[in-house]
Amino acid sequence: MTAGTTILGAPRPIWTRAAVVPQAARWLPLAFILVVQAVLSVRLISHSYVSGDEGRYIYAGHQLIYEFWHGGGSPYYETYFSGAPAIYPVLAAMADHLGGLVEACLLSLAFMLTATTLLFTTTRRLFGYWPGVLAAGLFAGLGLTQDLGVLATYDAMALMLTAAAAYCAVRTADAEKRATAWLLAIPLVLLAANATKYMTVLFDPVVIALAALQVSDCGWRRMAGRITALGVATASILTLALFLAGGAYVNGLMFSTLARPSGSQAVFSAVVAPRSVIVGDTWRWMGVTLVGSLIALVLAARSGKGWKPVALVGLLLLAGIAVTAEGLHLQTVESLRKHDDFAAWFACVAAGSVAGLPRLQSRFAGWITAVAVGCAAILSGIQYTSLASSTFEAGGSSRPLYVAAALKSYLAIPDGRYLIGGLGEDQILYLDHLPVRWFQHFDDLYIKYPIPGRGGDSHGQAPGLACFRLEPHCMYLEGIAGYRAAIRAHWFTLISMYGAHGTKQDAQIVTAIDRTPGYVLLTQVGGAPTWIYPPAYHEPG
Repeated sequence: MTAGTTILGAPRPIWTRAAVVPQAARWLPLAFILVVQAVLSVRLISHSYVSGDEGRYIYAGHQLIYEFWHGGGSPYYETYFSGAPAIYPVLAAMADHLGGLVEACLLSLAFMLTATTLLFTTTRRLFGYWPGVLAAGLFAGLGLTQDLGVLATYDAMALMLTAAAAYCAVRTADAEKRATAWLLAIPLVLLAANATKYMTVLFDPVVIALAALQVSDCGWRRMAGRITALGVATASILTLALFLAGGAYVNGLMFSTLARPSGSQAVFSAVVAPRSVIVGDTWRWMGVTLVGSLIALVLAARSGKGWKPVALVGLLLLAGIAVTAEGLHLQTVESLRKHDDFAAWFACVAAGSVAGLPRLQSRFAGWITAVAVGCAAILSGIQYTSLASSTFEAGGSSRPLYVAAALKSYLAIPDGRYLIGGLGEDQILYLDHLPVRWFQHFDDLYIKYPIPGRGGDSHGQAPGLACFRLEPHCMYLEGIAGYRAAIRAHWFTLISMYGAHGTKQDAQIVTAIDRTPGYVLLTQVGGAPTWIYPPAYHEPG
């Protein structure tokens, strides 16, 4: 080894020797990749438009902070959010308070840049330096990655935490110092990831298996013991966290993630999609990484290095298609473009390993590898960057702006209650920062209507039985029975079907309005009807 050089990657990569890279230059490729990723993401930021999910989470965060300081009960977010509302929404609201939507988007960018850095370091430790560079370049070039980098939702934070758990798993190799500490960290980091976004539990077995593959002697007993220990520890800490969080979180976890029947429209009105569409979307968004993973698997099998490289690349490839497999099971593309980037992170580790396979033994092999890695990452980035503008869900419509302008003056009754279709309500409330509290507005998915004279309250905080039909001991009504009762009692000051999900329940809500005297059609703005209850807008006296 010449002076001024260092060997990167400890412990030794799994099937090739560590690359020899000058000390001063070893972080330059990663720095360049991160700068390019940041630029490609920032170009997508919209200063005047917020997606439904972004508006929902930021608005929810502000409401939770207000309730923390002023009291008055807690919103129902934990019953249907797909992540713990006390984690990301609160962080997003604080960022929004400091710098508006742009600041919240930049928070996601920081999470995604961290995820790319963790991808580089994880791949470098497994396969070597140039594989780490290639993996990071492929990931940064994906349009999905650029999307999540400026989308103010759970996803960027959850992906970063999942990546951190995978990094901890790689650090548990026998040759590592403090390997035991890294093992203990895995369940805690997985808990943080799972709590931030529930769907990340899909990758818990991948992370645990990755840690098991770090056992040096390939002993099946030691690997099985590590899987068992980590599996039990992770399951125990998740169970304890759910127990402490309470039944509402359990219901939310089941409703949004674990109990979603295939083909169902129960969760945020996910529509049934053909299998060809689900597979086609994944192929269009991350096909290169999956092809690279398959090539890596074939080359690993032909490398003569034993079964461990094959098992490792195979595990990463399975993780790369896990989201698509779940989409096929549920028969929906709901959130697929966001969740696919989680799978792409693992697929990029496998695809990057191609750069670390045995090369031509020549003095120019390092330079040839560097050029090949650079070209592969650039060509992939060119292909996928154009997709970011078409898949970025917060990138383009001004529709909520004129809807908000049309409804704004009707959303200012101090004690008013507003039913607004779920795809637009949070956008409208957030964009104009309307003084509407969480217990004043409802969407077309969920209602908890207090039955008059039975002790319930409009906040839904008084404990009591909630039913889907009127029963003697019920204090609240949920579902269409709740909507019908609330509409007949003129409980809502304004009802707008803008952003409605198009479900059977929506049709029943409209029917209930048509059959209830007192509501007056105000406008059809946004292509959907809006009704008001005129007595609520008359000045008293």
